[in-house]
Amino acid sequence: MSRLGASIRDVARETGLSTATISRVVNGGTRVSEETRKRVLDACARLDYLPNPAARALSTRRSKVVAAIIPTIEHSVFAKFIAAIERTLGLRGYSLVLAISNSDEAEELAAARKLLGMGADAFILSGQTHSGALLNMLAKRQVPYAHTSVWDPDSTCPTVGYDNAGLAKEAVKHLHSHGHRNVAIVHGPLVESDRTQARCDGARSLHGLFDTLDFFETPLSVAGGKACVGRTLADGGGYSAYLCFSDVLALGAYFACADAGKRIPQDVSVMGFDNLDWAAEVVPPLTTIDLPAFGMGEAVGAQIVECLETNAPLQSQLLPARIIQRGSVARLT
Repeated sequence: MSRLGASIRDVARETGLSTATISRVVNGGTRVSEETRKRVLDACARLDYLPNPAARALSTRRSKVVAAIIPTIEHSVFAKFIAAIERTLGLRGYSLVLAISNSDEAEELAAARKLLGMGADAFILSGQTHSGALLNMLAKRQVPYAHTSVWDPDSTCPTVGYDNAGLAKEAVKHLHSHGHRNVAIVHGPLVESDRTQARCDGARSLHGLFDTLDFFETPLSVAGGKACVGRTLADGGGYSAYLCFSDVLALGAYFACADAGKRIPQDVSVMGFDNLDWAAEVVPPLTTIDLPAFGMGEAVGAQIVECLETNAPLQSQLLPARIIQRGSVARLT
């Protein structure tokens, strides 16, 4: 063995198997018995053998690396999503590389160029709105990609996620069914997210059900939610409920209500969107939309691997989401 560690030939000599068999095992191939797989993996562990990705890419024209570009890692909904992708890819011998776009198309394009330079075989992109330069670059190189966190059956590109407009309608109907007729909707910057735009469009389509249905844009942060809801409470808007298109904003609404001496839900109701880990732990527990972040990561990861392994086309896939009723929305009628 060299100072760089064992080679695939060292593992072949150790096990008495061919280098082709060793390669199939370490690359996640399925055409080997469990006994052979264990024999190879045990030898790899004893010899401290690590596959050489550069050599593998040269011989197979595949790096077995999948790239994901997401807008932020500040919110746990993305952490769940990425964890699921990495787990799903890892089970099939693939690796994940991650880049952050900060919801900026120029940053996203620059990141994609670097990831392509690293040999990424496929891309996972958040949302449906991306620069033409990025999509053309991927199409020209015949690199498969999927949009996530959205579902559009009419899209020419595969979308794996949930119906943002439809879920927003369900949330608005939920408040209406509980007797709320004066509702404020708090959302993040529209220019940064087509998912937020779709949610606003869905909610706005039901404005006729309400005496007041007002929309407020604010930075997507706890501070943004607190400042926005705090202003409306101080202005005496008279809203009986706040629908926040992110649990992060809803947490800010909790703080604003506490500062204003408003009890949830006795004085004002609050509803979120995401079902983040802490949503069930706040007081009162937050009524919210449970988004399938982990399931979405598993679904898109599995589709990407199948596409790379068998050339199966990526397909749009609608994932279920639902309202989690807890204690933050009062019934007025």
